[in-house]
Amino acid sequence: MKKLWKKISSTALAAVFALSSFALAPIASNAEEVAYEDEIVAYVGFGGDLAEENDWGLQYNSPTADNNAGEIVATDATIKAGDTVTISLEFPSEVVNVWWMAPVLVLPEDAGIANVDAEVSLKIDGEDVAIDAAAGDAWWVEATGDNAGAVRLAGGFNEWGAQYIAEPAGFKKVEYTIKLNSITSSEGEATASGSYEGTSSLYIGMGGDAAEENDWGIQYNSPNADNNAGDVTASNAEGVKVGDTVTISLETATPVINVWWMSPVLVLDDAEATVTAVDATVALKIDGADVAIDTAAGDAWWVEATGAYENSIRLAGGFNEWGTQYIAEPANYSKVEYTITINDIQVGTPVEEAVTTEEVALDGTYNAYIGLQGPKYTFRDAYDNEATGFGTDFFNQLTFQGDTAEKSSVPCTFNDAVIAGNGTYTVSATDIEWPADEFSDQDHMNLIFFSTDIPNTGDITVSDIVLKVNGSEVSDINPTIEEEGKHIQFNIQNIWVDELATIGYYAVPFQTIEISFNVSGFSYDAAATEEPAAEEPATEEPATEEPAAEASGCASSSAEVIGTDANDVDFAGIFGFVAAVAAGVVAVTVIKKVR
Repeated sequence: MKKLWKKISSTALAAVFALSSFALAPIASNAEEVAYEDEIVAYVGFGGDLAEENDWGLQYNSPTADNNAGEIVATDATIKAGDTVTISLEFPSEVVNVWWMAPVLVLPEDAGIANVDAEVSLKIDGEDVAIDAAAGDAWWVEATGDNAGAVRLAGGFNEWGAQYIAEPAGFKKVEYTIKLNSITSSEGEATASGSYEGTSSLYIGMGGDAAEENDWGIQYNSPNADNNAGDVTASNAEGVKVGDTVTISLETATPVINVWWMSPVLVLDDAEATVTAVDATVALKIDGADVAIDTAAGDAWWVEATGAYENSIRLAGGFNEWGTQYIAEPANYSKVEYTITINDIQVGTPVEEAVTTEEVALDGTYNAYIGLQGPKYTFRDAYDNEATGFGTDFFNQLTFQGDTAEKSSVPCTFNDAVIAGNGTYTVSATDIEWPADEFSDQDHMNLIFFSTDIPNTGDITVSDIVLKVNGSEVSDINPTIEEEGKHIQFNIQNIWVDELATIGYYAVPFQTIEISFNVSGFSYDAAATEEPAAEEPATEEPATEEPAAEASGCASSSAEVIGTDANDVDFAGIFGFVAAVAAGVVAVTVIKKVR
């Protein structure tokens, strides 16, 4: 079911949507990270309704902002690395509706913050509120109030962005406790860059429904894509230089009943150029009427493979059902028209980051883990994923997001393996009880893979991979190593990567799935005994004795409430999609639909 977004009063939010010009400072440099030692002001930023929806009668944009509203009692604090502080907002009456809320750190615009490590907890009206830290970035720089360089921390609610908590209402006090473990800034010479002097092309990418929901009868993925669909007339722009203003459009023969994604797309004619910054002004008309663009909803630009272009740049101003919403969801329209001014494009040669390569202990032991994702995104993630991989509560369960706010564990048993020398190993998930509708719309998995904690250095070789479902071998598999991964991972099925999307037939829903593989390159051979089960990741010390066999089980009845409204969860965005990312399918936003 499509997400229902709140109807927005264009009058009430005129100030929010006033700017549709955006820029981004040049990206990474060869700068050195140093501890940021100055004291920082911390406060709770907030915008909500006091008496009726859309009145915006409660605003606390910053301690010094001139557009704060309502009789709010704010408790701000100063903090530096190592400190723990509590900040709060207390309202004169119950908040009718909250539009955005976030813990904010005030930093100079030129601070060059490289990393923030903070622990955040929240109470609303004195009650603990669960924070879903995996819902989005842990921190980001975003102008807040009159602070251009403010850093927002994960833990808030934003109607147009990440939902770290379920939408609160009918409350009078918000209280965040922040432990600032560390904060670093960058010093040194920035990556050399200059204005792009070449030409570019611009077009509108779009995918939508022509006659009924999910028919994907309207597709314009790129001018040269072979999977465009529907009677679409595209007016694109070519030979665009910095400083030019152009208008691009898409017109359909019949109204689009539902849009899944839409975006203005920039393609540099010099495919070898590395973009470090984009400054553009974007305006939008749909069926001739002006549409407000919320440029603060997400990144101003990002590189994401689109249609037949691997290095295309998407500009803020579009709509994505499963990602960022720069505009309210449009429907039943026939013409989309963007007017774009390219103010500047910076290109340069990025400095390669120094990578610390973990060495393989050739006489040590390691672990292997099966990974899965079903059509409804019931999943077990990869070892490397920080949010839901090894060491998190999610890793030892097959996790399902249903129609409620609960993320529940699905009954099953994981049988992982300890890699103790050269030999053949098997990882599996057995006794799986899939949710009733998991395969109602798709008769195959999204992802099948196995991951390990073996450093991906090339010293260890994995071969002879076999996939079995309910005891029967699956044919036509093309296991592919995750080249960019820090640890060895092999992907067997990934619907977002062409060469892995289709494999041999297997029945669903299945109860058992197993992957066997051969390992070589260690300085010793595996003992001819029953395979032991997975334990803690290996250290550089070799094992002194063979660990005992043990299976890790998925929880069968308990459900963990993370505290996020199910309608607001970008659940696919929580976990790895490592192969999809490498293929350029997933960039800043994670797309649940196949384009």
